[in-house]
Amino acid sequence: MRVIAGLLCALFLSACATQMQTGNQCVVAPGFLDEQSTFTWRSDQALDLDDRTGYISPIVARGLTDAVAAELGRKGFAYVENEGADFEVALTLRTRRELMSMTINESPCVDADCWERIDPGSTTRMDMRTIGFLAADVYFEGEPIWRGWVERTLYPKDRDDAEVVVAEAVPALFESFPP
Repeated sequence: MRVIAGLLCALFLSACATQMQTGNQCVVAPGFLDEQSTFTWRSDQALDLDDRTGYISPIVARGLTDAVAAELGRKGFAYVENEGADFEVALTLRTRRELMSMTINESPCVDADCWERIDPGSTTRMDMRTIGFLAADVYFEGEPIWRGWVERTLYPKDRDDAEVVVAEAVPALFESFPP
């Protein structure tokens, strides 16, 4: 019985762990950016944002662009606000909600799970998951040369701890940069 309980607990904990998926694509040879030292944003809007789950604060968006600039700074690239930069970076953030299941629950909602209800007082509970996707595209002389991305499941508490999510996502996003 203890073995079954232990397996169920391990399964539950692994299902709740936030797994981050990452990837990248590169069309230039390793060392291509070795002689480059500055970057700028691709457009006046550094971050292309599409949040279909509700609302992302401009403060969070600014924190994200600041974190990317800091990460590139740690890698030896300085941000400049002019067209004389060696390369350009464009960020894309997308969120989407996926319905996992719907169940009937006769108990009233409590603060911890009200976000999962169809509407206040409803007995139907939706098990949703929100997926966050962040990508960075790097352009050299107007041509895309590298793309990195990171994706993970987001939970309601992640909106309150956005700086923690950003602090985990940005280094993973640029792990293989520069090529």
